[in-house]
Formats: sequence, C-alpha cells, structure tokens
Amino acid sequence: MKSAIKILLMTVLTVLLVLEAAEAGRSIISAFADSSSRKPLALERYTGVAYLEPVQCTGSVLTGGLYVITAAHCLNEGGVKIPAGTAVTATFKVPSGQVTIPVSNYYIHPGWTGYESEVGNDIAILKLKRIAPPSVEQYEINRNKNEVGQLFTKVGYGYIGLGNKGQNENSNSEAKRYAGQNRYDGLGDIFKSSTESDMSELVLGSQLIFDFDDGTAEHDSLGRHFPKLADRGLGKNEIATASGDSGGPSFVDGKIAGISSWGYSDRGFFKTNIGDIDKIDDNGSFGEISGDTRVSFYASWIDKVTGGR
Repeated sequence: MKSAIKILLMTVLTVLLVLEAAEAGRSIISAFADSSSRKPLALERYTGVAYLEPVQCTGSVLTGGLYVITAAHCLNEGGVKIPAGTAVTATFKVPSGQVTIPVSNYYIHPGWTGYESEVGNDIAILKLKRIAPPSVEQYEINRNKNEVGQLFTKVGYGYIGLGNKGQNENSNSEAKRYAGQNRYDGLGDIFKSSTESDMSELVLGSQLIFDFDDGTAEHDSLGRHFPKLADRGLGKNEIATASGDSGGPSFVDGKIAGISSWGYSDRGFFKTNIGDIDKIDDNGSFGEISGDTRVSFYASWIDKVTGGR
C-alpha cells in the first residue's frame, strides 16, 4: 500500500531525503470556512509547540524543557539511522518573538522501519542544545490508555485548507501555528484483519485513528467500513491534518496523547464503499483517515530516552 507519509500540518541530498520524509503527517484543515480553526493561534497559546526546520515538521517540548517529541519519519523514512549532515533547529514562536534552538542529538524508536508509517513506531525524540526558556511551555505525556472516544486538540504548522477541497498548497507561507479538534475513533488495530491491504506488520496498540467528517454518513469513512465506529463528527469544530504538521501533538486534558503520523484516503485500505469526498488520496479532504502515534504506548521508551525528565 502506498504510504500515507510521503509529504510534510508536511546536505543537499540529506535535506531532500528529510523533506520527502517530512511530507507525510500534515497540518490543520478546517471542516468549514466559518470554523474558528481557520484563524492562527495567538502567540501565547501552545508556545511549547515548535516548528522544526529544515524538515518542515512540528514538535513539542516535554517536561524539563530539554527534549522535543516528534515523528520518526521527519528524520528518516528508512530506519533508525539519521542521514549524515542532518541539522535540525526548533523554533518557538512566543509573544516576545522567536526563539530558535539547535538540536544536539536524535533518538528514533528502534522499531521504526520507515516508509509505511501506518505500521507503527513513528516516534522520535530530539535533544536540544539548551533548555528552552521559561516563555516556552512544557508538556506532560498522557500515560493513561483512555484515548479512544476522547476529544483532542491538534496543533501544528503548515498548510491550511477546507474539507471540501483539502489542503491549499499556497497557504501559510509564514508557518503560523493552528489548532482544532477531532475525536479518536479507535485503535489502528482494527485494520489488522479487516482491510484489503497487507497489515501483517502492524504494531498492535500503537496507533490512534480518526477520520474527517462533514456531518454526513456518506463521508464518515470509518463508520462506513466499521459500523460500530459511526460518528458524524464535530461540525464546525472538526479538523483534519495537512502537509506541515508531521510530529505535531494532539492534546487530551492538556497532555500529549498523540503525534501526527499519517493521513490517507480510505481507498488505501479498501476497494469499495469509499467515503473520501474526492479522488485525491492524500490532500486532507473530507472522508480521509488519519493515524496518530499513541504516546501512552511508548511511555517507557520516552522515559528511557529522557531519563524521565
């Protein structure tokens, strides 16, 4: 199956490789034009969510201020080895201006194999060269496996757009920070034996999935394929992701519960009963399905890397 993570809310050779990997996880696409998620966030909101360059991804500062959590595919699609010459910076946009801190070290989950992000293990930790200043928020990770059915707030940089059109690739050239809500419909485990794609390597329990609803049963993709997951969405508050938001956080009760990993049309998993509103497989339009790396599943690994800080 074609990977959903070959873009990105998303060294000449090294940068090209990293940018290709970064195009997968996407940014904030609003359901409708009158949604509040169409407006960029005020600079005092979510100051700990950083813009990662040159990979054009998103990351979040963990408690302690020294480590940033993001997606593995932002650094390398092919495995755990970082391409030689990779140099990433984290830029925090705060009311007083921008704070840019270089990354001194990278930790990719050892189970990350690349390319097929929907398999799992799409998580990485970046160590900053210095602790982020007090103006930058720090976030705890969610450790409770209670995410399914929960509303979440997703934050990211990158393209914006509308559900009936998908992402606008001429938008957000200044990489402003956007946010919006959706609901976790289930675990990625549901794809293990229910799709027409090879999901034999799926890491069970490692992903949270949601779809982009427009309020109709026709485009409720997960509901069409899995009736028990039927949910017509949040109306004006519903969002999806687009190129630029890979690695971005999804907050549940103020803690990081998910990391933007992949997004794709349901036709990437099924041949019939398609809910995607258009024939473009990865533009973030109504009916597409997205997967977040489930942070609670990786809590022990995160603690090992960061020393529990």
